Amino acid sequence: MIKKIFVTTFNYFLFEKYANKLIDSFIKTEQNLQLYCYVEDDVELYPKNKNIVYLNLYTNQPSCLQFVERNKKKSEINSKISYLLDPVRFSYKVFAQSDARKYSQYFFYIDADTEFLKKIPNDWFDECLPEDTLLSIYDRIGYYTEAGFVAFNNLLLNKKKQKLLDIFFTQYTNYYIYDLIYSLPAFTDCHALDATRSRFMLLKNYTEEHSNYKEKILGNWSKKQDLDVMHHDDFINKYIRHRKGNK
Repeated sequence: MIKKIFVTTFNYFLFEKYANKLIDSFIKTEQNLQLYCYVEDDVELYPKNKNIVYLNLYTNQPSCLQFVERNKKKSEINSKISYLLDPVRFSYKVFAQSDARKYSQYFFYIDADTEFLKKIPNDWFDECLPEDTLLSIYDRIGYYTEAGFVAFNNLLLNKKKQKLLDIFFTQYTNYYIYDLIYSLPAFTDCHALDATRSRFMLLKNYTEEHSNYKEKILGNWSKKQDLDVMHHDDFINKYIRHRKGNK
């Protein structure tokens, strides 16, 4: 198992629209970590590089395909009202993150509309995600989390000596496997992530299964800022630009 990797997900339409800039910038900045790209189509469509691994998301996570097929018509209707009500659009990220547990001890998820600005030093990753922390996130109190960057610790154990991230992703993916996503105020991965986090925060002091849960809040978001919390964080914005689709 590799110690640290980057993880992202996209399809060929999104690759042509903006993910090509992620791939190009990753190669040009010569990042130290490998980049694992989960795609919904043929892995042979994408440019090859020794530090990039392409994986078919549907093959590796059949539950993702099942969710998409089961909900795509509903999502098409809902998306005309608001992107926040389109669960299919955001489901790929959750299943890609879940699958990445097979490959690394620590992984750093980045949205496909991200661009690398320069090489990230090795000590940055340790500062971003300490050994005693399950995930590092850009929280926005009173709003939903910015999930364009999330770091996950695949080594941390609970008091039952179980991998805490396995427990976390059982809850997280269940929002999709059992269509529980529709029980939330909105149907994005951010809302499913926040619901899972809330459960762990509530139970960590009461059950051994949820024990040892700890998260690190990145940035210093204020409601006085715009919602692009990553843009205002000097810790990340000198290395990574999250272009949020059309920036």
